[in-house]
Amino acid sequence: MDVFAAMSDRQSARAYLPKPVARADIEDIFKYAGQAPSAINVQPWEYVIVYGKEKDRLVQRLKKAQAERKITCGPGTENPLPDIFKNRSRRASAAMAPRIAEMGQEFNPFVEDGSCSFYGAPVAIIVAIDRLFPKIRYLDVGLSVSYLLLAAHARDLATCPIGLVTAYAHDIAEALDLPENKEIILSIALGYADPQSPINRFKTERENLDAFCFWYE
Repeated sequence: MDVFAAMSDRQSARAYLPKPVARADIEDIFKYAGQAPSAINVQPWEYVIVYGKEKDRLVQRLKKAQAERKITCGPGTENPLPDIFKNRSRRASAAMAPRIAEMGQEFNPFVEDGSCSFYGAPVAIIVAIDRLFPKIRYLDVGLSVSYLLLAAHARDLATCPIGLVTAYAHDIAEALDLPENKEIILSIALGYADPQSPINRFKTERENLDAFCFWYE
């Protein structure tokens, strides 16, 4: 697959087929995730792949935690977002809303506003980094995640990055017996997208270059 086509065509999937993903196929895309660049080649990313009965147990624990805490999806900022960013989010929500309405009770998102969830995906990927690294090394992890998402798309696998799981990091770490020195910073749903699901039949818009490129010549 052409890399430019992959970057243009890829989109987050929010509903998945009940079709397992072979371990060999999972390992294949992680080989490409490991090819991402990082500062002085430290490769700080760590991935915990959860599937099968272990994923089912994790999902049940997170459903219980979410029902108790009722944490909603948000950008995690301390101050209100400027209008330019809020408007982008509102447009995405407006595009998603009619698709959610079509699904009715079929859709069971991680949070009530229709955010991505790995509940229905056959594979949940937990992305972590050792706490000894400074926050700037999140950039290296982000590069590896980008490689992973594109590699999955090239292999006809769908993904959805989910930042909300950081609110449940303690629950996840305890359920998976992760060491205290590992910080959970993201999760990713992985599987085969359900092409018939309305929630998968829309794509969020992207800004023109003049909205995020600033030139000095």
